[in-house]
Amino acid sequence: MPSSAPPLWISIATLMCAIAIVGTNALLLSPLVQSVGADLGASPARVLWAASGYGLGVAAAALLLAPLGDRIGSGRLLRMSLVALVLGFVSSALAPSLVALIAAQGLCGLAGGAALPSIYTMAAVIAPKGREARVVGAVLTGWTLSLVLGVSLAAWSADLIGWRMIYAVLAGLCALVWALSGPLARLDTPDGGTASSPLSALRVKGMGRGILASVGLMLSFYVTYSYTGAHATLALGLSTGQAGLVPLIYGLGFGGAVLLDPLLDRIGMARATTPVFVGLALVYLAMGALNGSYPLFLALAVPWGIFQHFALNLLVARLTALDPRQRGAIMGIYSTSTYLCVFAAPFVGGLGYQMLGILGCVLISAALTTMEAIEALSLRRGGLIGSDPVRPDVPDAPA
Repeated sequence: MPSSAPPLWISIATLMCAIAIVGTNALLLSPLVQSVGADLGASPARVLWAASGYGLGVAAAALLLAPLGDRIGSGRLLRMSLVALVLGFVSSALAPSLVALIAAQGLCGLAGGAALPSIYTMAAVIAPKGREARVVGAVLTGWTLSLVLGVSLAAWSADLIGWRMIYAVLAGLCALVWALSGPLARLDTPDGGTASSPLSALRVKGMGRGILASVGLMLSFYVTYSYTGAHATLALGLSTGQAGLVPLIYGLGFGGAVLLDPLLDRIGMARATTPVFVGLALVYLAMGALNGSYPLFLALAVPWGIFQHFALNLLVARLTALDPRQRGAIMGIYSTSTYLCVFAAPFVGGLGYQMLGILGCVLISAALTTMEAIEALSLRRGGLIGSDPVRPDVPDAPA
């Protein structure tokens, strides 16, 4: 690490804000689905096609562009991605039709697909040994910022300033994060060789099961999350602002869980993963049982956020520990699988929603997380990661 590197907390804050910008866009359309649909003359299901377009863009870029971070540096790739994201936000704000919005969100997806693996990789790069879970957890609270200050605030503001102005504000904030991200380009020191490839990363021991775990976690989340807005506004007859309470409460749980992240460092990934996924499955089942009461549904968003935070932290630690030399490619494949889930969720969740409403969605999510809890039972005895605490082999970073 260069001696002129900024304090660790500044690097964490920058990465946190970057993930907040990307995360806000990834989760924004669900509570805005009614407002956007009314403006563009599209049904809620068709508006969510834009979310699918975003997911496809992320998946493609994460697979093809993220490995470049291993050659040019993840910090530099992140800055390039933020520029493209600004352009995508401006295009979304000016979109005259649903097709134009889908195309704009596709551009945002390409940018996000390169940005997210860079953010996760940089979190591992800057983390001092023995504090990996805490640093990664702190960076992941950017998702909380996106939910609490991004998605929820946007949902409340949609009736006042319109959904287009929300995308304009996101463009301005993204430009600000880009201006503050310069020092990150100096923290990552690539070897200057050729970029790693997705194929080589797929051959890393444990990668296949790690990606299946990613699909189980992320598809379960997006299948339910994508239809919480429709459940609140259409099934329960509530306003867009009230629908925005779900991401707000979820975000508080997700962010508050960072206080417990040191426990993951002590317990270890292998021992913690199965209980965390079991807890997540139970939360989904409870949400299905209590979906008719919005206050109780909201209350369950707190443990939903807590267990999702733990599961995501453990998953990122699991993947980045597989091969430190190919973190960019590995996290690119992870983001590809994640946003293929974003693409698939409106369709998979739509099947459950059409049959049973939000109950159908949460049952699918509970089944997926239960399967991952079973898979994780073999982590300790399978030798894929080992039973050591969550401590990927990363270089020392300045405190």
